[in-house]
Amino acid sequence: MHICLYNLTTTTRYGGVESFVWDLGRELAARGRRVTIIGGVGPRREQAPGVRVLTFPFVSRRFWQALPPLRRAYAEAKLLERLSMAVAALPELARGGYDVIHIQKPYDLGPALLARRLGGARVILGSHGEDFYPGDTLLASRVDAAVSCSRFNAATVARRYGFTPQVVFNGIDTALFSPGPADPAWRVAAGADVRTPLLLFVGRLQPWKGVETAIRALAHVPGARLAIAGDGEDRPHLECLAADMGLAERVRFLGMVERQVLPHLYRSADLLVATSHASETFGIALVEAQACGLPVVASRFGGFPEVVDEGRTGLLVPPRDALALAEALNTLLADPQRRAAMAAAAPAWAAQFAWSAVADRIESVYDEVARGAVRYGELRMRG
Repeated sequence: MHICLYNLTTTTRYGGVESFVWDLGRELAARGRRVTIIGGVGPRREQAPGVRVLTFPFVSRRFWQALPPLRRAYAEAKLLERLSMAVAALPELARGGYDVIHIQKPYDLGPALLARRLGGARVILGSHGEDFYPGDTLLASRVDAAVSCSRFNAATVARRYGFTPQVVFNGIDTALFSPGPADPAWRVAAGADVRTPLLLFVGRLQPWKGVETAIRALAHVPGARLAIAGDGEDRPHLECLAADMGLAERVRFLGMVERQVLPHLYRSADLLVATSHASETFGIALVEAQACGLPVVASRFGGFPEVVDEGRTGLLVPPRDALALAEALNTLLADPQRRAAMAAAAPAWAAQFAWSAVADRIESVYDEVARGAVRYGELRMRG
């Protein structure tokens, strides 16, 4: 079976969906599957043994958003960005001999379905968010199967398209993300010694990630430090906020951190803070942290309740509620025994998200559609 993992941003930027594609490609190749990743021309090229990587040019969404009619049409700009790559990629997509084309965004429905008509490959829609746009419902009805990263996201897709994708979750590398000794040097670099409580946030710095809530909560967590691993458009605002609140010395912005380094951070912090209040369908950092034995305090939103075993591996609080977040953090910081119990339970809980288990579920979908056993009509009935 020849599988095409088609997603423009896989080779142009970092993020949860992009990591999902790279890791899935590696896992499938290790299982003897023939895998090709198709993405846009960009700087990100990872090592993926046994995986062929093809890149094609595209016109950035920034160009489209610079046009007055599209200045605030975010979904339409992203759609045009994707379609611009499809113009160059379609001959390969249609004639590459693929049995399955697995897309990660509804934006790619049109090119994938056209490639199916021209070349016969089955089309699987992967859902990681709410990337909907006018007319997508007509295209979605023609896919051969659909998978989703969480029950929360599957329900969102079902409301939009009328069928429920199979939930497969996102996966993590449990050989990389596993318990280990803390790194005192990293704690010092993050502004905390062995006696100073150290909180950790990992993710892109976008407004909807809620890092502002974490900084505001920090004001009510005596003596604690907050390390922020990630970068993005919200960083200048967050730096100003920390300074204005007199917290600049207690907040460390680490910038982008390579994934190979993240386990050291997870093993060395006391708690992971996850504060999203929009567009959060899974929560890969939460799973990685728990796999390393780090308890989590997260907002009760989106896919977070599915990846935290509330009360056993972490706590959930209302989104955008700094006082509730501070109360939960103080509760756990004041109870080392409870934190230790959560840390001990977390890796076993996170094991269900190991790539071995996730790839099993995805492969079963591939095999079904390759046999013609699943088509849209069945998906609608299942939903």
